[in-house]
Amino acid sequence: MRRILLLLLTAVLLLQTCCTFSEGSRALSVGDKGQEVLKVKERLRELKYITDAKLTKAYTEKTAESVRLFQRANGLPETGTVDEATYAVLFSDTAVRKPYETLVPLATPGPLPVPDWPETDDEGFLAGDGEYYYENDAEGLWAYLSGKLRIVITARKDSSVPLEWFETDIRTRGGESFYSVLTDPGRPGKKYQYPWVIAREAGCVLAFSDDFFATRMKRKETVGIVIRDRQLISADTNRVSGHHLPNLDMMAQYPDGRLEVYACNEYTAEELLTMGAVNVFSFGPVLIRDGEINDLVCQYYKSIEPRHALGMIEPNHYFLLSVQGRTKESRGTTLRRVAEIMREHSVTQALNLDGGNTMALVFRGRMLNKLATYKNKKFVRTVTSVIGIGHTEQQADE
Repeated sequence: MRRILLLLLTAVLLLQTCCTFSEGSRALSVGDKGQEVLKVKERLRELKYITDAKLTKAYTEKTAESVRLFQRANGLPETGTVDEATYAVLFSDTAVRKPYETLVPLATPGPLPVPDWPETDDEGFLAGDGEYYYENDAEGLWAYLSGKLRIVITARKDSSVPLEWFETDIRTRGGESFYSVLTDPGRPGKKYQYPWVIAREAGCVLAFSDDFFATRMKRKETVGIVIRDRQLISADTNRVSGHHLPNLDMMAQYPDGRLEVYACNEYTAEELLTMGAVNVFSFGPVLIRDGEINDLVCQYYKSIEPRHALGMIEPNHYFLLSVQGRTKESRGTTLRRVAEIMREHSVTQALNLDGGNTMALVFRGRMLNKLATYKNKKFVRTVTSVIGIGHTEQQADE
């Protein structure tokens, strides 16, 4: 008898499963209500066709429009009804998420200038001892070459936007790597100075603004996980990675030349130190991870501002993007545009650094970017630290 009851129970469960599948596969349209409608709407939200925070169980005209957008993107008849074919694609692993609006492309640049390089070895570094540098403001080209470091900075612009920016290609070997320069290592946030002064005094070949962590520390705000030269400065970070600025996402630098990006809450400071992180910069958001642009960058951060971002193409090969803004010649841009430019240069990992009037690009002690205007004043912020790479006694004339 017990065996018969078990068989009957199994049959009932199978029947219920079949009925549920059949119900889920039937056509849903405007006017329908119920749990299955809610399930469809939750999936549409997951694929970004619906953005509502709260969902109801009602199939409305707005739901039908979202379904039509999904059908269009997935090559289905645009009926606005969830029929069996639409349902199958919607819940498949191959469902295409809602495409983001295409950005207006920037003007195609003409032939980019090339430095008159001295003799180089097979890897493109300086053959022999010494160092070489090239500066041509008229061409918009600056370069540095040694046996361990190769830097090429190219100025770009598109007058139709208008937009001006710098693309810096950085290659290293032999242990050359990024380092942090603090004005007062023992008391972060106590001594402010112009970025070119900090860079010049440290003898940096190249220096640029970082995560501006000391100001958050001074203001008693959440600082983010901050590590400098393997020393923990702050372990306090956000519990979740939101879409505010900064959201305190991180970039960790490792001894083997890797730069890796993480969400603000992905690892603790202790875990990052155990993993071997030399420096950890916290600002964010993450722009690119494993070659893919962060969805948050496409959904939010649409304000037009000066921007600054550091990325890695591969270990020991980096790309720095410095976008000018708040000037007549350059308004600035969105973080999505920054991410797309970086991906065009094959960047696989990238983090947004502090931009606005903090953005500074310093080559051999001279700031290349123009002063941005904020509240009717032209200036660049004084800071307490910068990221540097390379050392040279041949600093440019002020």
